[in-house]
Amino acid sequence: MSLALSTFNEKSKEGYYLVFNRDEIFKNLIASEGHFRNFTNLKEDEKGFLNCIVKHLADAEGHCDEAISHALIAEDSETSRRFLELRDEIRSFRKWIQSSPITRDEGIREIRKLRRRFEAFNPDYDVSKCETCGDTSGVMEDITKIIKDLKENQNKVAAHGSEVDDFLVMEREMAEKVIIKLSEKYGVKPPKIIISDKCHEPMIGLYTADQIMVCKTGVNLHVLAHEFWHHVQKENGLHLDEGEAEKFSLDLFKTPYQKGLYSMHNNLNNERKMVKSIKDVGTIYGLQQLGYATDYALRYADTLRPTGFLGQPISFWGDILGTVGGIAGALKLKAPYDLAAAIIGGYLSTDLWNHLARLVPMGLVTPPLVYTPAGTVVTPGMIYTPAPVTTTTIRPTPFVTKGRYVVTG
Repeated sequence: MSLALSTFNEKSKEGYYLVFNRDEIFKNLIASEGHFRNFTNLKEDEKGFLNCIVKHLADAEGHCDEAISHALIAEDSETSRRFLELRDEIRSFRKWIQSSPITRDEGIREIRKLRRRFEAFNPDYDVSKCETCGDTSGVMEDITKIIKDLKENQNKVAAHGSEVDDFLVMEREMAEKVIIKLSEKYGVKPPKIIISDKCHEPMIGLYTADQIMVCKTGVNLHVLAHEFWHHVQKENGLHLDEGEAEKFSLDLFKTPYQKGLYSMHNNLNNERKMVKSIKDVGTIYGLQQLGYATDYALRYADTLRPTGFLGQPISFWGDILGTVGGIAGALKLKAPYDLAAAIIGGYLSTDLWNHLARLVPMGLVTPPLVYTPAGTVVTPGMIYTPAPVTTTTIRPTPFVTKGRYVVTG
């Protein structure tokens, strides 16, 4: 009896602390979103709100740490595991803020994702289910009814002149085309797209078991790209990192700013301007100089070791390694090192033509040493004999010794 009572008291104590942890996590996430909303500049923090956001996230991260053990005693191992995953995602987001710039919109989106993850296994903290806060389902029902009316009445058309059926077909085709192009670009099998007619929220997306689920009449390319990157992570055996997926989506569509249905062609067909500032020009020029310096160093190594290596000069092997390394670095390294690898490796690859000319006889015909005047047609088998050149010998005038003259009267 005493053992049972002790276990009950232990669970009650752990449960009390777990409720406290949940309250603090919820409050810190709400406060962080509020700070992001206070950005006066959409692109950067001008009043120090990020300092507070980092503190709130660090506090939420600490409460997740505590909740891992409290949930294991008071509830079950699954809840403990989900607190562990939430802690890692909050930590990843905090490090993102501390290491690189973040805009207001990026921050709000990421906080919303953390809240959805938290509310998924803590439904009591889901504000959308608040009985006194109002329910948005009525709004969505009205929108659904409008779409249904448009579909039934062929005379009414959508705002852009496209009938509802055509719009739904175009929406699915757009999503499939985006996924196919991205899958080809990143070398993965395209995931299956499920467009659910149970929701119409553009910011909702879910990836699971090689499937991407998005909402009908609410396909959002940003969300679609985010969930696609989870597919890439899964195919490559990586952790499904929310921060990396969001960064991929933001980088894909950040410039130029486009409407959703037409943004892909500007990002996949190289129609955007690659060099945007004098800084970009300076980077490219500077890397070219670095490539030249590397090539010069390899040639200098040839003079220090004339015997080379395996019968070939040092510069030959250096150019091969630089070419292969440039390709690998351009594909594998992160910016700006990928650009440096591509430019330097590309510069060294041009010197391989000199080595090719040295190793493979070209069989070129040596030009004749006899001058052929313009307008003379020389046919095969015909030997052109130049006209004899008449030379004129100029003889020096003989030197005559001047005499002496005597004037007489």
